[in-house]
Amino acid sequence: MGVSVLAVMDLLASPFFLVAGAQGIISALRNLRSAPRLGGGGLMLAADACVLAVGVVCAVTAMDLWRLRKRGRRLTIFLMSMFGVFAADIALLSFAETGRAAFVGGSAGCIFCCWAVLYLCLPGTRRKFESAAVKAIR
Repeated sequence: MGVSVLAVMDLLASPFFLVAGAQGIISALRNLRSAPRLGGGGLMLAADACVLAVGVVCAVTAMDLWRLRKRGRRLTIFLMSMFGVFAADIALLSFAETGRAAFVGGSAGCIFCCWAVLYLCLPGTRRKFESAAVKAIR
């Protein structure tokens, strides 16, 4: 059940990152065209390309998790670690600055990411991703 939840979460997150990355790239290219300074526009283009890449990785990870591939488990652990640090950063920064809603949202995101990493590291979950176990299921 937990692997399915993580696969659906990755699948739902991928369009968000794909659209955000594509819009950012289009915006950065328009800014570079109007004012051809490489400094800020080039950095924004590179950052938005990274967001687009995260969207592709989320889509691939979702499909790998659904098929119980080891690569999907490893990528999900990496993504959840990365998103967990980002969510903790939001929670800590909003604690002093913006207020309660951002703190609660960042904390909930951090807790979910920690749960996902711990769940994927459990021995029973790791066994699901072994090739013999996958063949027995199919």
